[in-house]
Amino acid sequence: MWVNKVLVFCLGLAAFSFTVFAIQSGDVTMYLALARDFVFRGEWTTHGLPTFTDPYIYSLPNAPLVWTHEYLSFALFSWFHLFFGWPGLILLKSVVWTTIFVLTLRAKPRDMDISWLWLGLWMLAVLAGSFRFIERSSMFSDLFCVFLFSQLLARERLTWKFQAAITALFLLWAQLHPAFPLGFTMLFMWSAFHTFKTRSIKPIHNLWLLAPLLAVCIHPDGFEALLYPLRFSFKEATVFKQYNFEWMPAYSKLFRSAPETIAFWILSALCLYLIIREKAWFTLRAIFAMFALLVAVKAVRFIPWASFAILIAVKPWARLRFLTAPKKWQAAAICALLVLLSAKNLIYGYTASSGERLPKLDLDPKYFPIKTVEFLKQKRIAGNLYNTHDFGSYLIWQGVVPVFHHGFMTDVGFYENDVMGVFRGQQRFLQLAQKYNWTMLLIEKYGPYRYFYQILSPLPEWKIVAEDEGSYLIYRMPN
Repeated sequence: MWVNKVLVFCLGLAAFSFTVFAIQSGDVTMYLALARDFVFRGEWTTHGLPTFTDPYIYSLPNAPLVWTHEYLSFALFSWFHLFFGWPGLILLKSVVWTTIFVLTLRAKPRDMDISWLWLGLWMLAVLAGSFRFIERSSMFSDLFCVFLFSQLLARERLTWKFQAAITALFLLWAQLHPAFPLGFTMLFMWSAFHTFKTRSIKPIHNLWLLAPLLAVCIHPDGFEALLYPLRFSFKEATVFKQYNFEWMPAYSKLFRSAPETIAFWILSALCLYLIIREKAWFTLRAIFAMFALLVAVKAVRFIPWASFAILIAVKPWARLRFLTAPKKWQAAAICALLVLLSAKNLIYGYTASSGERLPKLDLDPKYFPIKTVEFLKQKRIAGNLYNTHDFGSYLIWQGVVPVFHHGFMTDVGFYENDVMGVFRGQQRFLQLAQKYNWTMLLIEKYGPYRYFYQILSPLPEWKIVAEDEGSYLIYRMPN
């Protein structure tokens, strides 16, 4: 029925409208800087060891700059920016997420796309994932996780064509983003399930898993490309879980009132209900759904792909027995509402837990110190500049170096003691200011400035000299 096809299109359109907004991730500018300064100059590593130190910072002499694991992402972002400007990066992000939406809607059985329950689950997944519809290299891993999820659930046997395709997928994955261990876990679960439960795969055939494993090592970092994400998860990630929002668990008290997290918990509860109702605990779909759920609970950064993966897993059961598909007039009304929602998002934007998202094809001025950096370039004073976490990348891209800190630094001791230490009271701030000779502070207007105001208000020598929509520039002026 044509109405049903229009309804499915409108579901995708509504999801797409949540991806079109001004750039908010500071990491984007670091991608452009790394592509400019390293990727396109042919700077690499030898035998997995850094051959250069971080050229952007003054706080850690001789610190290594680790970046090669995502070099292809940096190149892609740079190419899109070169040919299409900032709209090109928003387009790239929207295309990646729209592909995830299409994979989910086209997953079988297709007739579930128009059930009442599926409509609700879909909008919950879109809301749950919307907080991370931003321009980050991790979106490629989100795409590959959902793609692999859908492919493995649709297959029960090994074929040479399938093995070749999976090996090629991991080869590409390793060049774009280091979250491929999630994919390996899915492959292992799928292969083990069909070896011991359905017995469609012979034990000896599990050796095929070595092919994608070895494909990851076809990388500028060689074998180090395989080890990097494992070391990161046991070292840096354990520290970031304490301070960095995206690495915190979904049950953290910081997210209890966030609409996106609430939507994720409702989505998870409904999916668990379907598994229980169908008595499907020992099916591959249930196992995969629980895996995605547990990964997302462990760190909120995984909620977006996990939400759509869960939808794919429970899709065959996504129908209420007392309320099936909407009638023709009801479907038409839902289409109209979805179109209105899409139009509102594309024209006026929407508000997420992180703040307002503007339908502009440019940098969001609330997240980038655009005017204050221009002032800094023209009227810099002697001494070192302190910058908050999210501004380091923008400063580097603008050529305002060296900086105190940027998001690609991996020294966890420095992160805990100095980067986060500045928030441990006035005495600690003054100690660090003396240690690093801070005479200039570039601080986010929303969030960190409230804390810095409490520290600096009793210190008259620190004065705001410039501000814009997203930042304050503060100088230490002589008495």
